[in-house]
Amino acid sequence: MAEEMLGGDAAGSVGIVQREYYTFGSANEPFVLEGGGTLEEVVTCYEVYGTLNSSGDNAILIAHGLTGSSHAAGRFKPDSPYAGYWDRIIGKGRPLDTDRWCIIAPNALGGCRGSTGPASPDPRTGKPYGSRFPTITIRDMVRAQRPLLDHLGVRRLRLVIGASMGGMQAFEWAVTYPDIVDAICPIGSSPIQSAQALAFNHCMRRAIMADPEWRNGDYYDGPGPRAGLAVARMIGHITYLCDDVMERKFGLRTSTPISEPEPSDWTRFAMEEYLDEEGRLLVHRFDANAYMAVSRAIDLHDIGRERGGLAAAYRRIRARCLLIGISSDILFPPESVRGVGEAMQAAGADATYWEMESNYGHDAFLEEQTKLGPPLLQLLSEIETPLAAAR
Repeated sequence: MAEEMLGGDAAGSVGIVQREYYTFGSANEPFVLEGGGTLEEVVTCYEVYGTLNSSGDNAILIAHGLTGSSHAAGRFKPDSPYAGYWDRIIGKGRPLDTDRWCIIAPNALGGCRGSTGPASPDPRTGKPYGSRFPTITIRDMVRAQRPLLDHLGVRRLRLVIGASMGGMQAFEWAVTYPDIVDAICPIGSSPIQSAQALAFNHCMRRAIMADPEWRNGDYYDGPGPRAGLAVARMIGHITYLCDDVMERKFGLRTSTPISEPEPSDWTRFAMEEYLDEEGRLLVHRFDANAYMAVSRAIDLHDIGRERGGLAAAYRRIRARCLLIGISSDILFPPESVRGVGEAMQAAGADATYWEMESNYGHDAFLEEQTKLGPPLLQLLSEIETPLAAAR
């Protein structure tokens, strides 16, 4: 499908949207986490696009990445300069068609974009959790989303889709709740964390902890580890790109002349300025403790944990699985994603692989999101057929 047919910024847009909030849990019935910790109260921030049908079976759940949010489509006000991160593929007549589907986009547990996380007030003290926020996992994120869906009246999830950490949630949904998930589409993701990705995450967390303002996570009465968080973002952002896009966009271009060098930092490369800006932008919208908690949840991700391993977990899956790899992704290389699909098939899962050709690296699922249109439309047409037959 041609990109223009997928809708521009206005045609088919979901328009003005708003965040909603759902709260569950209490002192008597806390949310028990996989690692044994508890949360007396869990708030989930979410957005909904489209209308849930009377049977509650036309829902699609969208899960976001590490520093993402529930804002997947539309704008909060007419003059807002920013639309949701998948705005071009969500809306009337778009691949994720809001005339057909009720699309639910929750903010993950542990973050700082409206859902309960380390910066949230602990009901027992009224002060931010900080260092007292318990360890969470991707499985906990998924289990925390289930009460929200029950609250909304969702009886089936026709599709769970997400990229990067969002794809990890999609895998977990298929294994934790196999009876209500019809299809999953993890993009640039994995059912278990890789050693290389874990290494990058460790360095990012160490950058935050090395900041004098870290204070073991209890910094909410001060500026916080802004410099450390910015460096963490820079490290992470390198993994979202690839050599081709870095050469093409920046190369060794400089913003100051390479002449008369001095002992200090005597020149500025365009690549350096770009990474510095990415770090600066994240500091203004994300909390360092949340970065620590969510990145650790990613490292702990393993759908086979306490289930007999990956093959046993794959055998639990009843959903149709479309795994999408990105040709230039260095964080989740396409050959690795393809290998997961083959292992799932060997275990009896209904899994297929599709590769997105892109020179944008891991971030291609944002930069060239309309390329996801054809495989998504195909997948949705396949799962919509039994839905129509059942009516």
